[in-house]
Amino acid sequence: MSNKKIGIVFGEEFTRIISSEKGKIYDDFSLVCWNVLTTEIVLYGRDVKNTIGRLDDPLKVVNILDKYVIQDLEIFKSYVNVLIEKFKDEFNEADIVIACPNSDNDFIQEFFKTIFNDLAKINSLTFAPRIVLSALGANADINDEYGVLILDIHQAYAKVALIVEGEIIKEKETIYAEKYLDEALNQFIKEEYSISVDSDMIEKIKWSLGTIIKLRDELELSIVGKDIITNERRSVVCVSEEFKKIFIKSFTNYKSLIISVLENSSALVRSGVVKNGIYVTGELSGISGVKDFFEDFFNFPVTISKKRGYSDIEGSIKFLNFKK
Repeated sequence: MSNKKIGIVFGEEFTRIISSEKGKIYDDFSLVCWNVLTTEIVLYGRDVKNTIGRLDDPLKVVNILDKYVIQDLEIFKSYVNVLIEKFKDEFNEADIVIACPNSDNDFIQEFFKTIFNDLAKINSLTFAPRIVLSALGANADINDEYGVLILDIHQAYAKVALIVEGEIIKEKETIYAEKYLDEALNQFIKEEYSISVDSDMIEKIKWSLGTIIKLRDELELSIVGKDIITNERRSVVCVSEEFKKIFIKSFTNYKSLIISVLENSSALVRSGVVKNGIYVTGELSGISGVKDFFEDFFNFPVTISKKRGYSDIEGSIKFLNFKK
């Protein structure tokens, strides 16, 4: 019998599949082009990205998840069906773990069990909270009897969870996540410089100027966009200090979430967290100063996941080993 393990994570921006034998086998946008009349998927993933704003009825672009909620169950089912058909040879005789919204719901679990039984011959199917997979991807010891604290920052939400002996005992979440930050940066640029920028420029700002600590030397970046009045192409030079308050607002919110989770935990667990520290996962964990920001305030160890936004999918294979 095969020892193959497969992890599947349905995220609000990306859907990812990993195999213990081949590594990542799918990593694409959680987007589909849906035909309303024939009720079928025409395109999915990156192919859909290029059609945004160019489609006519009866075709429409659908983000499978919005705010980490399944938007349309029929479309979601069709999307899952497409992926299983595409990778059924990989899924055959594999132990599979899935992280998706409402994965603790009996209806969702039965749907996945039925479709896998119809299309592939798998060994087992398990469901796991996404934040537990992220913790494992960050090399946190989720089986620790005193507990480990996780801050997991995704596209639509960020969550703080306290995991003790493999179980989530406390958790809190907020909308101050990557999407919120992107919108705040975009709005600031419009108000301050009267230009609009695309998503690629927002990414450059985040990773070239983003910081939540005081820097010895200011960082600079030439931002290119369209004048919101004349629609002409225009560039301005910005420095990191201008944007720091936006980044700090999100991370201050995370700090409050951590405090809330700890305040509602036992003294024994709190002392364990002081020893084990906090693990930070998600793409925004890579923003300059995150480790220092939290360590200076809480005075306990902070570990930034080397996998960042891939912590959850990388942790899925470890989860299957952990469950043995």
